[in-house]
Amino acid sequence: MSATILTLFGEETAPEQAKAVGKKAAPPKEKKEKKEVRSEEAAEEQEEIEVPADEAAAASILKDWEPEKQYYSIGEVAGLFNVRTSHIRFWTKEFNLKVRTTKKGDRLYNPEQVLQIRTIYHLLKEKRFTIKGAKAKLKEDKKPSLPATDIKQSLLQLRRRLLEIRNGLA
Repeated sequence: MSATILTLFGEETAPEQAKAVGKKAAPPKEKKEKKEVRSEEAAEEQEEIEVPADEAAAASILKDWEPEKQYYSIGEVAGLFNVRTSHIRFWTKEFNLKVRTTKKGDRLYNPEQVLQIRTIYHLLKEKRFTIKGAKAKLKEDKKPSLPATDIKQSLLQLRRRLLEIRNGLA
């Protein structure tokens, strides 16, 4: 029983009777079960992970890295840290790094800025700091550990001791 339709161009078979060529209708989607948030084994494994010391971890990213050029492109810097260029661009903006740009607008990083980005990478990716926390940590590291008056006093004391030693030898 084939149904035919009378059209301007003659008789044609009805669309529901025609065998369609191409994709088949997709089966109805089944609801996915929610995955367990964290298994006990995974929690134990995560607790066993040790975070390396600050200096060692920062050095592990660019271990034995010697700058070969005066400036590096954003793609080269991203390749050094195995991140996307958008990360480097975002970090440059958030941490107020003053980078050189070409007339075309390409960002160029000098070796000192690459080392700053290494520190930022270490704080954000390895130590799992937030942006706000990393900014606070960097600001804290820039502050001198001893007030200037203490340094001046210690130098004056050292000078006195050296003078006493000199006078004792004469």
